[in-house]
Amino acid sequence: MPTEVADVLRALPFPLAMTSGVEHVLDLITPAARRMLGVTPVLGRPLRESAGLDPALLPALDRVHGTGEPARSRVLGDRVVVTCVPVRADGAVVGVVLHAEPAVDGVPTVDAEQARAWNVALQHLAEQLSGAATPSAIGAIAVTAAVELLQADGAGVYATVAPGVLEVLHAAGWPAGTAERYRRLTLVRGRPLSDAVLDGEAVWLENAEQWHVRYPEMAPVGTSQGFHASACLPLRVEDRDLGGIVFSFSRPRTFTPHERGHLLAVAALCAQALDRARLLVAERAARAEAERQLSRMTFLAQAARLMEAPHSVEERLQRLADLAVSGVADWCAVHLVGAGRVDRVAVAHSDPAKLAFVARLEERYPPDPDAPGGAITVSRTGVPIHYPLVPDELLVAAAKDEEHLALIRSLGMRSAVVVPLLVRGTNLGALTLVQAESGELFTEDDLAYAQQLASTAAVALDNARLYERQQRTASTLQSALLPAALPDTPGLDVAARYLAQSADRREVYVGGDLYDVVAAPVAGRWAVTVADVCGKGAEAAALTAMIRHTVRAEVGHGLSAADVLHRLNDAMVRDTAADPGRFATAVHAHLNVGPDGVVVRLACAGHVPALTVRAGRVEAVGDAGTLLGIYPDIAPAEAVVHLRPGDLLVLYTDGVTEARGMQGWYGSERLHAVLAGQGGRGADEVADAVVTDVTAFQDGPARDDVALLVVRVGARR
Repeated sequence: MPTEVADVLRALPFPLAMTSGVEHVLDLITPAARRMLGVTPVLGRPLRESAGLDPALLPALDRVHGTGEPARSRVLGDRVVVTCVPVRADGAVVGVVLHAEPAVDGVPTVDAEQARAWNVALQHLAEQLSGAATPSAIGAIAVTAAVELLQADGAGVYATVAPGVLEVLHAAGWPAGTAERYRRLTLVRGRPLSDAVLDGEAVWLENAEQWHVRYPEMAPVGTSQGFHASACLPLRVEDRDLGGIVFSFSRPRTFTPHERGHLLAVAALCAQALDRARLLVAERAARAEAERQLSRMTFLAQAARLMEAPHSVEERLQRLADLAVSGVADWCAVHLVGAGRVDRVAVAHSDPAKLAFVARLEERYPPDPDAPGGAITVSRTGVPIHYPLVPDELLVAAAKDEEHLALIRSLGMRSAVVVPLLVRGTNLGALTLVQAESGELFTEDDLAYAQQLASTAAVALDNARLYERQQRTASTLQSALLPAALPDTPGLDVAARYLAQSADRREVYVGGDLYDVVAAPVAGRWAVTVADVCGKGAEAAALTAMIRHTVRAEVGHGLSAADVLHRLNDAMVRDTAADPGRFATAVHAHLNVGPDGVVVRLACAGHVPALTVRAGRVEAVGDAGTLLGIYPDIAPAEAVVHLRPGDLLVLYTDGVTEARGMQGWYGSERLHAVLAGQGGRGADEVADAVVTDVTAFQDGPARDDVALLVVRVGARR
């Protein structure tokens, strides 16, 4: 007789496998069944897909499902009979247990009642394990069922938690000290459970003598507390080591082949349930981790958008703190370094009463700027601090007196992280997150996440500060290109307005639009100018400054309006020879104030014509003329206009008429209509009306600068 067949026969009787459904999907298969059937079926797949399967088995399985009655099939000649027993649920056949029994001439020799009782117990265990979702639940079911089945006095199920390391899932019947001592085991050769797990073979110890012979070192432990016999079985699925199961008996116990077979089936069921649970736990953990990472990425994206919003630095940080307490902490505070000191600029909690309490507390006990271990220290050192549990000693060190300590303790701070706001090697301050009433504790992973959040905030904060600094610089430079104030102009009411392009965008630039009013050498004569330089930025600013100062100088020489533009063009051509793309447009006028009105002598170089408003009629003055800075010689368009008291002269840049809205371009007609309705109003009122209408018309931020100069003949109103 072949050795493998002899091994099978010596182990009889035992369960072979369990299937479910009409397709006979394999739910359980024991190692002995693989040897007997000569196939390697795949768990979770129909048994009929297994190559080399005895063809007599499938009809037997089909008969069980069809009739609900047990069926038999012979294997290994007449010496073994495979009995297929139905598994029922709610009266219906839902599966089959394949049970091998020794036979003589094809007739089973095992007591039918005993075999039926064991099969029922195995079916019941399979049903219970199928509903268990966690390893601990599986361990509890396996221990309880096996103890009842074998009437064991103690048992424990261990799961592999790391290579060579087991940890108990559930234990029963062992003394408390023993259970705690062996809660976690390292696999070591020469110990029964270790040998069973390492070799993948069960270890049977039927009495104290076998303990002392096979495991003399462990015998005092294995036979302590009155125990005599033990069975140690590995929990394996294919080549995956999942742990082991131990049964202890307070009396000697001979394990019959029938008992050993069923215990191996119990171990196989438990192993397969653990394998399913392991996969389920891993899947759930992976899903939870993916959801957590998605949540954190979403939160970081929210924080980044919030920090980029057009608010002051303090407003942004307060909004960041408010966002933090809605998702990652109970408390949040932000400190910034500035002017040699560290100041808290934001604090947040979901309960306004707690914020008010802290405010009163700090008013009574001002924070110590030199106190160790807090946001001030992190702001200065750039080294993060992590308190998985806030030590009471820290609160004691921070307290000024016993009452202060009691008030601090009443906040219930449990865990905290303080991380620096680092960017480009510079520490801007610190972000503090505290868990209190939620009871949550910050882990090392949470510390890394807080550093990500702080890094996002620091970059945005640094950009905001840089932007504000550049804006201040640009604003200062822009102011230098325009008159600080318009001069007092007897006989004339003058108003000017300047609107920068895209006031709410993140771009920083200096515009190229210009207006100016300057007194001429002749008494009662004033020169007014509006110009538009091509481009933005430093180069445009330099050209704008040159235009303004050149015009002022030439006006001082007593030149005519057209000659001023000729001189200006000469200077620009010399200055912009290396860059022909730098040019400008301008309208320049001389106003001679007399007793009956004003005579306007005007010259235009490529600019939108000036407008006059007289008795509600709006008219353009002259033509556009030639651009400045491109041609060596230009032909300014000249015009002379006589204005009476109450009449208006309006000079503007194309940012007015080329403003873009939902209806298209603002255009000249709309501007004329607004001006026509300004009869009797002063220059300031007219300028405000134009700017208000242009701003209201625009769809979104301005796309170009606007310079506007309004002159009303008559005394200033």
